Amino acid sequence: MSKQVLAKIRPSSSLILLAKDALAATTKRSYDYNALLLTRASKSSFMPDSSVFPGGVCDASDSSPAWLSHFQRHNISSSMLNDVCHVKGPRPEIFNSRPETDDAIDTSLSLRLTAIRETFEELGILLCRDAKTLTSTSGYGQFHEQFDRAHWQHVVHNDASQFLELCKQLDVLPDVWSLHDWSAWRTPSTFKKRFVTAFFLTCLEQPPSLHIEPNEVKDCAWRSPLDYLQACLRKELWLPPPQFYELSRCLNFGTLEELRQFALQRASKGIVLTHPVMYKCNDGVVHLLPGDDAYPSNPDATSDKIETGLSVEEFRGQAKSKLHRSEHRNQHESQLIINFAPTDGQVDPLNPALM
Repeated sequence: MSKQVLAKIRPSSSLILLAKDALAATTKRSYDYNALLLTRASKSSFMPDSSVFPGGVCDASDSSPAWLSHFQRHNISSSMLNDVCHVKGPRPEIFNSRPETDDAIDTSLSLRLTAIRETFEELGILLCRDAKTLTSTSGYGQFHEQFDRAHWQHVVHNDASQFLELCKQLDVLPDVWSLHDWSAWRTPSTFKKRFVTAFFLTCLEQPPSLHIEPNEVKDCAWRSPLDYLQACLRKELWLPPPQFYELSRCLNFGTLEELRQFALQRASKGIVLTHPVMYKCNDGVVHLLPGDDAYPSNPDATSDKIETGLSVEEFRGQAKSKLHRSEHRNQHESQLIINFAPTDGQVDPLNPALM
């Protein structure tokens, strides 16, 4: 990819936040956990009214070396942070890019800080550890609620650099330990606004209370992955492709502990970048994904949808063996198809229409 194209793609970070469902045991639900998604405001400049995981664009303050000093005051050294944030497997450039300044912190850490900060800005959830929970080995995320969240949410929303000040005031550390590398998505070249987003997954033993940021968020809810997906198929809400795909992956796990253990063990295998390439068919749109036989060598070769002159089914029939694509009849009717095991150890998405 050319430097000119890369310069237009903004790095961002998102958090797949999951919490145990206290009612699951008594109601015999298929999943004992819920996912937290927010609905973007109608005036949002990117994908308005869509239901998405919390997250947003990286800020320079997320890479400030002052974060290292804050961690060190709690006896967390740079090498200890490296052990948390680095994996042996290959990962997309967003995880390995060089910081803008020589003294900036490692990108793997700053991406986690972005996800935690944005989750606080949008939903008022502060994922953090204090002196009592710093040594927790449960593997579940920790959060703090006993402070003036509305005030600090407003302050941090207007100035991202104040997130560090908030952590100093409360004497807490962002809970980077509970965030597991999960996936990475790049916006298709057909979009005017483009992002490359690192997705992390965090599990909570109980859902925190929420405080919505009214300028960015219209609504939010805790619902099971299957509930969200089936609501999308019923046209009750809109899940953009990354959300639809990642929630469909979660369908493989009936319990949160099973999913948490998988995320913890899988992270060391790295991440394959998911960069959809859009093809226009007579009766819908197909997003080709890495590994598909028809996936182009240069996914940024054109800024327009590629015309096929075929139906979605006819286009699928041209594949020789490997299929990895999402087929869209409209904004709500989506079908994910993959017939091989991902190289990064991920699970294939399941079809919510068959569950």
